[in-house]
Amino acid sequence: MNYKLTKVAALVVLSVEMMGVGIACAGEWTTEVDLDYRYFRKPAAEAPTASNGQLNLATSFYLFLLNAGFTPAQIANIPQAVAANATLAATSAGMQGNNEPSVVIQPSYYNDWDNKTNSFSFKPFFRWDNMDDVRTHADIREMVWKSKRGTENNPWELRVGIDKVFWGAAESQHLVDVINQTDSVENINNESKLGQPMVRATIERSWGVLDAFVLPYFRERTFSGVDGRLRPLVSLDTLPVAYQSSDKQNHVDFALRWSKSFGSTDVGISQFVGTNRDPRVAQATQYATAANPAGLYISYDQMEQTSIDVTTLVGNWIGKLEALHKTTDFAHYYAYVTGVEYTFNGVFNTDYDVNTFLEYNYDSRGQGQAIYQSDVFTGLRLNLNDEKSTQIKLGVLTDTNDSTRSTRLQMSRRLNDHWTAMFEGQWFNSVDSGNPLNAYREDSYLQATLARYF
Repeated sequence: MNYKLTKVAALVVLSVEMMGVGIACAGEWTTEVDLDYRYFRKPAAEAPTASNGQLNLATSFYLFLLNAGFTPAQIANIPQAVAANATLAATSAGMQGNNEPSVVIQPSYYNDWDNKTNSFSFKPFFRWDNMDDVRTHADIREMVWKSKRGTENNPWELRVGIDKVFWGAAESQHLVDVINQTDSVENINNESKLGQPMVRATIERSWGVLDAFVLPYFRERTFSGVDGRLRPLVSLDTLPVAYQSSDKQNHVDFALRWSKSFGSTDVGISQFVGTNRDPRVAQATQYATAANPAGLYISYDQMEQTSIDVTTLVGNWIGKLEALHKTTDFAHYYAYVTGVEYTFNGVFNTDYDVNTFLEYNYDSRGQGQAIYQSDVFTGLRLNLNDEKSTQIKLGVLTDTNDSTRSTRLQMSRRLNDHWTAMFEGQWFNSVDSGNPLNAYREDSYLQATLARYF
């Protein structure tokens, strides 16, 4: 666990204790333990070596840079001698296997007092992984003190600590969700998030809900290690990290969000100023070594993001929109995802409900620079509405330019009051060599999970 994050966590506990609140003598603990087994259908993609010949090596190195996030214009600026003589084996060699068992432990603690005007919650996370040492990691997903403040006529709410915040409406991706950093060693679907230290104030009035955030510490994105799967030819975890801000991880970020319901329509408008949660792969000669001949490094730039998310309900239809405009010193673009969800209730005279999804994703950065640059998502969610809470989800993302497809299947069923079984499958089909998903072309997998609740 990050040492600085541990210090932040200790300060949160200390601050609560200094307020005279005895949280250790009461409250409720629950725990979830997940037994995961992930199987990859094919061996991992291999990096080129000098034995391929100079021409093949330069071509393979060019494709690697595309997969790592470079644009063709950026690659052209790298000296040809570096590309021609690069030996990637040193940076990409690993013991990537096909079988990946792991164990997740997720305890959870909650306590409230003073007529529920104050509460404290604590949710640590730990995963042990048999394949990837980097995927074996711990995090504090949540450790936050929540207090209802103000007067009866002018109430407001304060949260201090490590917390998770979700913004968004779409099914295919959570485009505007920017507060928490992605824990990408968990999965590449951007669903898992690291805990974020924050101070959050919330005011709810007739004109809407206003959330103000002060984020005093930045979390770097996690990447699969050299032995891990679902990564580019070279593990980004091995690259040096640089920050545009001289404050680095201690840069203080700010966010403001207004949201309101207008009948059956919910609207949220957000502004974020701070360190970009999406890292940029860059190149500089100062980072060049024998193991990193191109001088690749991870850069966290400063950015401003303005976004809006909207959902509207009309009968069985739900319309959805997420859109943003993001500006950094290295990129200036806009993106959106929009679509509809339709619910079929009681299909075929049963208790089953089916939710269907159709969404379009656009990113102005264009082909090769963004996964969702012009992609159509189709999906469905089947709820059996039985006592076992059986659910099946299927989604397909198709690139309209090169027909690259990514398919995800998820199923879950409660076995009894203490056990739940889950299944997940991810397939990468017809992946074009210039598509960012080309890095995962050999990483289709099946995963089974058995969860135990205490």
